[in-house]
Amino acid sequence: MKKFLTLLALTATLQSFSQEKWDLRKCVDYALQNNISIKQADVQARLSKLLADQSKLTRLPNANASISSSYQHGLNINPTTNVFDNVDVTGGNIGFQSSYTIFNWFTRKNNIEANALTAKADELNVEKAKNDLALSVANAFLQVMLRREQAKLSEIQLAQSQEQLRNTRKFVVAGSQPELNAIQIEAQVERDSSNYIQALAGVAQGVINLKAFMNFDFASNFDIDYPEVEKIPVESLLDLQPQNVYSLALDNQPQQKVTALKIAAAQRFVNAARGSMYPTLSATGSLSSRFSNNVYDYRTQSMVGATSAYAVDNLNKYPVYAYQTSVIGVDKVSLTSQLNRYFGQALGLNLSMPIFNAHSARTQWERSKINVRQNQLQDDQEKQTLRANIYNAYQDAFASLQKLNASKKSVQVSEKALEFAQKRYDVGLLGTLDLITTRNNVFTAKIQSVSNQFDYVFKLKVLEFYKGQGIKL
Repeated sequence: MKKFLTLLALTATLQSFSQEKWDLRKCVDYALQNNISIKQADVQARLSKLLADQSKLTRLPNANASISSSYQHGLNINPTTNVFDNVDVTGGNIGFQSSYTIFNWFTRKNNIEANALTAKADELNVEKAKNDLALSVANAFLQVMLRREQAKLSEIQLAQSQEQLRNTRKFVVAGSQPELNAIQIEAQVERDSSNYIQALAGVAQGVINLKAFMNFDFASNFDIDYPEVEKIPVESLLDLQPQNVYSLALDNQPQQKVTALKIAAAQRFVNAARGSMYPTLSATGSLSSRFSNNVYDYRTQSMVGATSAYAVDNLNKYPVYAYQTSVIGVDKVSLTSQLNRYFGQALGLNLSMPIFNAHSARTQWERSKINVRQNQLQDDQEKQTLRANIYNAYQDAFASLQKLNASKKSVQVSEKALEFAQKRYDVGLLGTLDLITTRNNVFTAKIQSVSNQFDYVFKLKVLEFYKGQGIKL
């Protein structure tokens, strides 16, 4: 009874999933919008785009404005008169500075191009992540389909065992078969019930795995649309020869384009690093002024008056007259007047020549050349891996096709064997255990055949994916 309640609960759970049907395209589209890995790749692409856009702005001059204020107490230099004053002084400076690199051996140009190529590579990397995710979602989708088919076979097996038990009970009651036969079949019913429960749990687990790729709420009702595996469109294995698929993959797979862009960017960085070892010519300009709270203008008056000196001519003395200046008033200089009075401008050229910097520039140049080589080797490795994956996928598909054909024959043979075994059992020429074994052989053959069929479809889908046809069911 307990096992029956468990079976009922799992069946109810499976049926609750069927409230909403999702086909593969809908699952993939949802995953592309919500998968965390895709979002991370998109964030990296946007960061690279920002860096590329910012590097383009380096072609414009740098400009900075500044303003400062200070308070001084005691004997200090007045910031406007530049003389010592033993008074409290509040003053400051205001300025504007600009610089522009006239020529730096194309370092700036190469950095701009390298950052643009890197941004394009990260943008294509998003496409690569989407392709990988689509393949993973398709695999998880097919796994749910496979487990659902296995659950159906388990349900049929259970129903057949239950029907066999009812018929055997009738024979036992009639006295034509011993009680042992019924007990043995009842044990088989229990095993089939357990297998069915496990199959239902496998379906639920497959749905959870699919939800994980989609970043779908695990608590929400969800089920897929189950197309018939025989109607899933697949290309002929003869049209998916590995060398042809590999040639097409080199042109359409985003990973190959990403690596090529990274190599081109690394080469630009080499040129930029080389340019940093040569002189750089730049122009500078600035505007500045200053102000203080104790700047005054003194109003003065000049008059001719006698001095204390005399001019002597023989015995005569003549007083000496001179202009004498006296302060008649004090006016505080306004802030606007100070800014105008102390306003200054400057222009300049700067030639910076690196002579010795602990080989940092040369080391950076050498490192950038090594980085190019690393990217080239990475490209070779990825191409080799791609070729190996395609050839392995083709061999796996070929082997899967052979297994599928063999399993279909096995189902036919085992079903014919069960047919004969059932007839012999009905006339008492075959024992119950032999019948159960024969029936289990049919069930095992069908399960294996279904698994092989889904495996073969997925292997072909992988080859179609590398060929550039995407994933479709």
